Amino acid sequence: MIAGPARIAAADGTPRVMSLNVCTDQLVLALAAPEQIVSLSVLSDDPDYSFLHAKAGAYPKNAGIAEEVFVAAPEAVVTGTYSLHNTTQLLRHLGLRVEEFDYTQTLDTIPLDIRRMGAILGAEARAEAMAAAFERDLAALRVPADAPRPTIVLYGQNGVATGADTLAGSVLEAAGFRNLAAERGFAGMAPYPLELLVSDRPDVVLLPARAEDAPALADEVTRHPAIAASGARLASGIVPRGAWNCGGYFTLEAVRALRGLRDGILEARGAAG
Repeated sequence: MIAGPARIAAADGTPRVMSLNVCTDQLVLALAAPEQIVSLSVLSDDPDYSFLHAKAGAYPKNAGIAEEVFVAAPEAVVTGTYSLHNTTQLLRHLGLRVEEFDYTQTLDTIPLDIRRMGAILGAEARAEAMAAAFERDLAALRVPADAPRPTIVLYGQNGVATGADTLAGSVLEAAGFRNLAAERGFAGMAPYPLELLVSDRPDVVLLPARAEDAPALADEVTRHPAIAASGARLASGIVPRGAWNCGGYFTLEAVRALRGLRDGILEARGAAG
């Protein structure tokens, strides 16, 4: 085994950690003491990807390269299963502790990830309190299965919709919507033809916020006049930026925002539930 720089734990003996993935960044930011954080990924302070971008600004950034991790010599490296596999394999070969987190696909797995990160960081009590609060607050927000549910399509660039087996799909279900893409059998991110969208007549078409500073042809289908003429309620900017790109306690903000949208639709109809 190749010898590396001596690893020095934080003053209280808790492990110093380096995060290579924007989703593990946010779990670290939520649970670690400031002196434990060696660095975060380069996306950690991007508001489009990270709900905790403001908090991330105080910490150094890394590009997820094995050499910079080796030189920094953290006691723990946390990353995602979709991050650079060569980096992960090399760091393990060099004897570093690397913990991989799967991409969150349901709200129900978020407390597990919070507790796991707490165990890695030596912050078990903080993690348990956060996970328990998440479970309690989600239960209060979740719409009962037999309650009225407006239909919705989450429609994005190039006419791609969000279907089943996704975090966004799980949020839509908890907030009290019927996800038509999932009901059509689409899983993950899948093309949803404009003709199908119009014929399905969803109550809501949830569109991405416009990026006026970086216009793209991929956005044009989301602005097609047929969508506006379909009678669907067009909504964008409902979900706070970064709130459902990754799983964390903050993902409740996405549930809360969409629950408010759903309740408003039903109130306008005069329905209860």
